[in-house]
Amino acid sequence: MKLEQYLEENYKTKGLKSIIKRYTDYQNGKAETAQLQEVLQYIEYLRKQNVHPKTIRNHLFAVKIYYGYLQHTGKRTDHPCIKLTLKDKVNRAIATEKLYTKQELVELLTNYQAKDKRLQNRNKLMISLMINQALQVQEISNLQLTDIDLETAQITIAKTSKTNARTLPLKANQIVLIQRYLEERKQFASKTNHFIINKYGNDLKPHGICRLINEGKTKENRIHPLKIRQSVIALLLKSGNNLRLVQTFSGHKSSSSTEAYKQTDLEQLQTSVNKYHPIK
Repeated sequence: MKLEQYLEENYKTKGLKSIIKRYTDYQNGKAETAQLQEVLQYIEYLRKQNVHPKTIRNHLFAVKIYYGYLQHTGKRTDHPCIKLTLKDKVNRAIATEKLYTKQELVELLTNYQAKDKRLQNRNKLMISLMINQALQVQEISNLQLTDIDLETAQITIAKTSKTNARTLPLKANQIVLIQRYLEERKQFASKTNHFIINKYGNDLKPHGICRLINEGKTKENRIHPLKIRQSVIALLLKSGNNLRLVQTFSGHKSSSSTEAYKQTDLEQLQTSVNKYHPIK
């Protein structure tokens, strides 16, 4: 069995092949026989390259899979790093002072113009789902036609590896956008039940969503879906909404994930200072 087949059959995580190749390239032909010390040297190499701690953990995850593959195919009987864990501290704090304001979110949606005018309603609808329901691109990609209920004005979001399933209300202006989009969607003769599709009638992948909403935009004007989601959650908490309600709304599996968006009094003061008394 080749590595590609092993990864495809056992793991849904994307990018594993390229991460493993980076490791095997580093070992320069000695990866199959490498021991724990060589794996540790690779981890140290990544640290010296200033690779983010979370990314380093992802690399170790891929390396462990690689040696699991070698065991599975009989090329090794041992696993050199199966018990290896890293203690690199991952900073999970949200830089709330760098997020969009409520007015900026309103303007982002109101002023949005798609490069391809035929796809204006679809693209604007996707941005609307990011702003009004704080959806991740993965959640938008996963949406099915049956997840949209215009009669009750609700949308059902399926569970992902990072978020819980939930049902959220749709706003009146979204319903109009959805109706327009559904009419246009018929032109694409799609055979998929995915709600959001491309102009060829196929479902859109997360990276495709990011690319399409930013077509024709400069680097300074790029739309960042994750930043939108973080901004919406932070604004809900800042407005005094109950933490548990915001957790349910956002689909966070842990309340600590939601709490990360809360500004302390000191942070709020610093934000005001930066806004009204910027250092020139």
